[in-house]
Amino acid sequence: MTGDRTRRGLTQRLRKAVAHSFPAGSAAGQWGRKIAVATEDALAAFATPALMVWDGRQLARAWWRGGPGIGKAAAGRTIVMLVVSQIHVDPRVRQEAQALAAAGYEITIMWPELATDIGRPIDWGDGISFQRLPTRAGRFAYRFPGFLGTEMLAAAMAHRPFAFHGHDLTTAMVAMIAARRTGAHAVCDFHEWFSEQVTWSNWTRSYVPLSRGRRHINKWLERRCLAEASAVITVCNSIAEEMEHAFEGGQRRVHVVRNIPEANAEPSRAYRSLRDELCLSDDKFIVLYQGGIGPSRALEPVIAALAQVPACVLVIRGPSIADYAAHYRQVATSAGVNPGQLVLLPAVPSTDVVAACRGADAGLYTVADLCKSFRYALPNKIFEYMRADLPILTADFPEVRGLAVDTGVGLAFDPQCPDSIAAAISAMTDPVARSDMRRRLPAVLAALDADHEWTKLVRIYDTLVRDGRRPTAAAARGRMADGARIVR
Repeated sequence: MTGDRTRRGLTQRLRKAVAHSFPAGSAAGQWGRKIAVATEDALAAFATPALMVWDGRQLARAWWRGGPGIGKAAAGRTIVMLVVSQIHVDPRVRQEAQALAAAGYEITIMWPELATDIGRPIDWGDGISFQRLPTRAGRFAYRFPGFLGTEMLAAAMAHRPFAFHGHDLTTAMVAMIAARRTGAHAVCDFHEWFSEQVTWSNWTRSYVPLSRGRRHINKWLERRCLAEASAVITVCNSIAEEMEHAFEGGQRRVHVVRNIPEANAEPSRAYRSLRDELCLSDDKFIVLYQGGIGPSRALEPVIAALAQVPACVLVIRGPSIADYAAHYRQVATSAGVNPGQLVLLPAVPSTDVVAACRGADAGLYTVADLCKSFRYALPNKIFEYMRADLPILTADFPEVRGLAVDTGVGLAFDPQCPDSIAAAISAMTDPVARSDMRRRLPAVLAALDADHEWTKLVRIYDTLVRDGRRPTAAAARGRMADGARIVR
């Protein structure tokens, strides 16, 4: 898009001018950066409506141009997955693709490459192929309203699969339009609850609630997904139940496929014990955080809590860790934390996460209590820690409390309170308590039944193949004679 390129060019020139004109550490430099941010926001404010109107017009034309309709001409066993994410470290996409490929489906994963991933090799096994799109094809996800992916739609329309599988609300509209035009099924897979999200504000330099308009638009699309898609999937019961009752009065089933790692995943290489790798003595208590980082992750209170537990070493491992390293170290210094208590490491491939956990004493999950999407989260890292035989230290939210605390394999804390976090860490350092938690882990993992979890997704697709149409609410609630019901 010419307008988009023009705005990016102006933004880049503005940043260079500020960097050249103002000393980096001076008061003038700070004011210069504030002016630059305000100007960038103004450019985005003017450009975004024009881009939105253009993209919206293109998608509306594609929708109303007609076609057989969603699921009306679905044939074969090919599934095109549409993704906008860091695909190399996205375990949910990988595990879903591998489960479906093992069941005889042919998977094509279509995603816009990030600038840092261009040309990076990727191989998820037989039956899974990849179609790389240029980076610009994913920019729609980062401008309002976040789902007008015209270039991705054009690429998707070149396929005639059995189904388009849209990961997150970001690709849901593309999946449904492509399915409507080609007669394929549309499966919408919500990793998060987008209408109950927050957004980053450059003005306040913090996360803020979605505006009423943006929330309304996200709810509209979620409602369309529940009304039109062949199947809707999400990651936990809390989100599924609220979406069912909010949008379809409980008449449409939202399936739940949790992010449980496979039991026998083979890492890409061997990993030393984390304790050995970091040369830490046995008297150090290692708390490991693996996953996304940044302002929403609420790691600052955890870092501050280290001052109260001098024997604890916090290891943070995640993508783009270099971007936040200086900030996290400054938080530690301000809180009086010993420099050796904070270790920052780069991310590992999603296939290696469990192997790379081993050697820690506990696994950490925390996130800021900013919205329902965060509060109801049930992230894959919880299951990965358990698979690595690590007791859990978790922010006190409903889904993770039910899985880790109520089963006796973890402790909860207030994610914004360093005192609460320090108390939980101190309690976890008791070797007897930790031994009891580890003793309970095998039974908890057995009850989770990872193989059955990913089989749910296969059964959803098998139902679509058998019925040749979207399953009714009664069918979605499970009616298989062999007792292998599609259940949560």
